[in-house]
Amino acid sequence: MASVLWLDFEGVVVEAGLTDAIIAEFGTPPSSDGTTGPERSLAAAIGTFEAPREEVESRVRELARLRPGFEELVGWAQWHGWLPIVISTAPDVCVETVLEDPGFDRVTRHCGRTRQVYRWRLTYASPRGVELEDGFLLSYAAALRDAGDLVVYVGEQVGGEQAAGMAFASCIGGPLREALGEGERAHGFTTLDDVREVLEQEGEAWKAAFASRSG
Repeated sequence: MASVLWLDFEGVVVEAGLTDAIIAEFGTPPSSDGTTGPERSLAAAIGTFEAPREEVESRVRELARLRPGFEELVGWAQWHGWLPIVISTAPDVCVETVLEDPGFDRVTRHCGRTRQVYRWRLTYASPRGVELEDGFLLSYAAALRDAGDLVVYVGEQVGGEQAAGMAFASCIGGPLREALGEGERAHGFTTLDDVREVLEQEGEAWKAAFASRSG
């Protein structure tokens, strides 16, 4: 059994808005009518990119603002027996470019994967390698649950409601906090230092409670 710290990308790893800014600059922003999930919307938007990958990656590096406290949170988590994993519908051209620093080489990430042959293409795959058109986050939430892992979800973006709900506990901020509210194992946060403090105060109790329930 692993103690997994599920980290969203937008709003946790980086200040929110990076993916939207890259799409606005290099492609056609997706429709906001709410009729399609994030996977299809992002795939359609990135399919309109024409710039070479190197140019997009360079712009990501220029625009990305690592969320204050992220590096410290990851270091603390790894030292105290948590496995930080970035799981996000954001594309790898953003996620992998931001996390290319050697200091993050032990941070596992699962995200949309892009290819550029004749044109850009963004795809998503389940933990079993099955290509998905939607439900990417839920496929990982279900896989972690089925593996018997303790999961604490950290995020603030709308779209993470179901994944947060499937986690044993959560730290939620921003729009996600407004949508879900706080509860017994759902703690609000403003800064990533708040997340670390919650884990310091509640983490061992959560591990014990989860182990007792699982046993």
